[in-house]
Amino acid sequence: MNKILEGKTALITGSSQGIGKALAIGFAKLGANVIITGRNQENMEKTLQQVEQQGVKGIIIPGNVQNYDEVQNIIAKGKDKFAHIDILINNAGFSRLKPIHKMRVEQFENILKTNVLGVYNFSHAIVPHMMEIGSGTIVNTGSAIIDSPGPRWSAYSMSKSALLGFTESLGIELKGNQINVNTIMPGPVDTPLFRMGMTEDMIKTIGPMAPEDLVPYYAFFASDQGKKVTGLNVDINICKSVIEMGKNSWSELKEIAKEKLKPESFKKAKKYRKLINFLLQFNK
Repeated sequence: MNKILEGKTALITGSSQGIGKALAIGFAKLGANVIITGRNQENMEKTLQQVEQQGVKGIIIPGNVQNYDEVQNIIAKGKDKFAHIDILINNAGFSRLKPIHKMRVEQFENILKTNVLGVYNFSHAIVPHMMEIGSGTIVNTGSAIIDSPGPRWSAYSMSKSALLGFTESLGIELKGNQINVNTIMPGPVDTPLFRMGMTEDMIKTIGPMAPEDLVPYYAFFASDQGKKVTGLNVDINICKSVIEMGKNSWSELKEIAKEKLKPESFKKAKKYRKLINFLLQFNK
């Protein structure tokens, strides 16, 4: 799996911290050049330094995913630098964890503008370029919270739920253009957003994933092995459950998974079988 993204360019939104920063560094280790975008210049510069330490090229292009003109500018400058953008990671995310009666409508609108409109803006702006170069990968950062309802998460959950239908429909729409569209749905991940209002004891009890552990999930869809897989909303919790069964391939895991998983989860796991095989081999 050494340099499976060599020669490709990845544009990663929200790459100044958290999951986006981990993906930028992880993709650089796999050989990709990286376009870093966000709004915190100091943090983006730290990401760029770590990207360039991997021996690839990187560039910082600040911008707000909510503003379509700024989105177009980011893509235009990225194309000027690298000639082609092969991978778009719609990762920028935002939330306010409040009961609905304490959430101002303006705050909710801001969540939607980042988590939904931001994904649409970048996808809309990048697709013509990907059509022109004849291929492309779009991966969105969703959340498993939509299947694990809880208090104060209603606004965030609503915004992430919007990605499901978008991913399935756009995946079908762009399949003939060799552009795959998928969404990764992590459970708790140790990011600044996750840590809001949490004590260290609470964090230890939950046991969130490290952002770096998400890299292979996204890298699969950007690699040659995943380029024909499209329209999936990947529940990472299901993938982890299957992998923890301790075999080397889906063919070895299939019957065990069928026995141990709930029928609906097993149905999803079958759709993830190529990804699961990739994950099992990633660190070997």
